[in-house]
Amino acid sequence: MSIGCVYGLVALGYSFIWNAAGVVNLAQGHFVMIGGYIYGITLTNRLGLPLIPATILLVLTMGVFGVIAERVFYRPFTKANVRTALVALLALGMLLANAVLIIWDPYPKGTPGPWGQAGVTIGSVNIMYQNIFIIVMTVALLIGQWYFFKHTIYGKYLRAVSLDKATAALIGIDTERSIALTFAYSSILAALAGMLISPFLAISPQLANVGFKGFGACVVGSFSNTLGAMIGGLMIGFFEQFGSFYISSAYREAIVYIIITFFLLFRPEGLFGRKKEVGSL
Repeated sequence: MSIGCVYGLVALGYSFIWNAAGVVNLAQGHFVMIGGYIYGITLTNRLGLPLIPATILLVLTMGVFGVIAERVFYRPFTKANVRTALVALLALGMLLANAVLIIWDPYPKGTPGPWGQAGVTIGSVNIMYQNIFIIVMTVALLIGQWYFFKHTIYGKYLRAVSLDKATAALIGIDTERSIALTFAYSSILAALAGMLISPFLAISPQLANVGFKGFGACVVGSFSNTLGAMIGGLMIGFFEQFGSFYISSAYREAIVYIIITFFLLFRPEGLFGRKKEVGSL
């Protein structure tokens, strides 16, 4: 469940940008990588900050980063073909992959997390506190997200933009600002995913591969349905973990690829999506 929650958070970032901007953020996985480096290496290992201050600084940093990414790598190409925006976002991912080599270094590093290897034993099962923290934090984020979109004016603005940008603009909503906020929020979600998973995986450029699992979660669930994207992340997590245990850990990645390929072939709209023709690609 914990690894599925991480994939679900990444999938939410994909889904929000898809609904608001109509484009897949091909750099979303690299946002996860940047979040892991900032939290695990800079804020925790080097500065020695505790969990709450490090998390607050990470959220603020990645929020600003998301706005800058939208302003530089998406907004100038809104009137061009969608392929142009996709290439720009792909270039952003490549830029980030090389930036971490310069700012940090190419050698994998680790971070113990706030609880290290400590956990609780229930019967014959040992559950690490980090796993519990991931699930609790994901649930808290989902509750806060639900309240924001249902009961705040800015949340309603973002919902309106995701439903119909042209109509939202006609009634006076600043769609460009709304999309910038969406990029900021999706980058925060990706960074939190990187923060949560960094105690389990080596912090390296390979951490960006978590973004592919989030993309797969949207393929399984839905790009257009945020709840479906989250459920897709949980499903990918379950398939990956149970498949590696009951079949073989050597086929862990292959199991995920097979599932994603199956949905692309037979249910490309996802379990919670609806068929829709898109001709701009």
